Amino acid sequence: AVTACGSTTVRRTFDDADSSVDNLGDAQGTTDGPSLLDPDSSSTGGCPEGSETRITGKVFDPAGKNPLYNIQVFVPSGDLPEIKVGLADPPAGAAQCLGQTCDSEVQNPLAAGLTNTKGEFELKGPRLFGGKDVPLVMQIGKWRRKIVIPEVKSCQENKLPAADTHLPKNGREGDMPQIMMALGSYDALECLLYGIGVDNDEFEAGYTSPSKHVHVFKGIGGGSQVNGQPVPDVNSTWDAGYKMQKFDIAMLACEGTPDGSNKPTSFNSMKDYTSLFGGRVFATHYHSQWAFKSGWGETVIRSTGGTTGSNPYPINTSFPKGQAFSDWLSAVGATTSPGKISLSSPSTYQGGLASPSVGQEWIGSGASAKYISFNTPVGVPVAQQCGRFVISDVHAAGDGSGGKTLPN
Repeated sequence: AVTACGSTTVRRTFDDADSSVDNLGDAQGTTDGPSLLDPDSSSTGGCPEGSETRITGKVFDPAGKNPLYNIQVFVPSGDLPEIKVGLADPPAGAAQCLGQTCDSEVQNPLAAGLTNTKGEFELKGPRLFGGKDVPLVMQIGKWRRKIVIPEVKSCQENKLPAADTHLPKNGREGDMPQIMMALGSYDALECLLYGIGVDNDEFEAGYTSPSKHVHVFKGIGGGSQVNGQPVPDVNSTWDAGYKMQKFDIAMLACEGTPDGSNKPTSFNSMKDYTSLFGGRVFATHYHSQWAFKSGWGETVIRSTGGTTGSNPYPINTSFPKGQAFSDWLSAVGATTSPGKISLSSPSTYQGGLASPSVGQEWIGSGASAKYISFNTPVGVPVAQQCGRFVISDVHAAGDGSGGKTLPN
């Protein structure tokens, strides 16, 4: 969900009943079945009662391996709106983004739904009829893929093959967000993207054009080449928020040190990127310093006092998306203990959420919280928030790139 670049705005068809908590969107606030969003879905569309025309299936990551939660699935009624490249400027005269964010508006679909924690969806309703060459769209934020169903048969279930219902692995299959990847010596985040199925040829060294979607830069100890091209230092890209405006997401792999020599003195660039432009940051381990060394200070997370905690760590199920996260982790086999998960080599670099809290714990709690998020700008109403900062005090993908040539 973090790297999905999902919307924090109110969507015209996909209502976010839980936006005050975490802004990820769940029309019904439930996790035990596919969400059906058409307000007239009780109608059978001319079919006998109990024999509606239905489209069912499961949505997977680009690799087709892991089912995905909270994916918008819909039959469009016309052409899809263009997804713009990069992030917009703040409104004229505004000092922050005021709620604009990644494109995920769905207008007037013929049928629409959200996937549950098992990735399942079901579409039906009075405007869904049988026919040939029926378009179907799967979308979360700027990840969007459109397929064509050869035939939808009336008054029965039309179950789609799992091989057809995955998010795009490259720009030829659909739309994808622009991702900045800062390589480091102690976390191979690039392997996370390879692992979910993003094609190798979507990675490029630095930024030349939006035709590629993963733009790789070198942090301390990071890899030296990507697809045969030398990787540029990240210093002159993350030294100002506006320089990252062309990226929807910034993924910051742990550098193995809190060394600030390659970072701006104020550490404000990530704050500006998320608060002015609505950027999304996923930061592991030592990169949490972008939060507490910036103008936010320790109003979001503490810089000291972190404790290791112990396995298995609690998953915060006290809010709907936390429960959904727990259910999803069980569904994909990441844990066999509902509500708990075992972590490898957690850090104690940050000390947990500040009090009063403006963020959300997901894994661990208090001084041993290991997975934390907060929305930006901090301290404004939810409707005016547009960005997100996620901190993982655990290396997300094992050892770092360490000067290696990628992919490897």
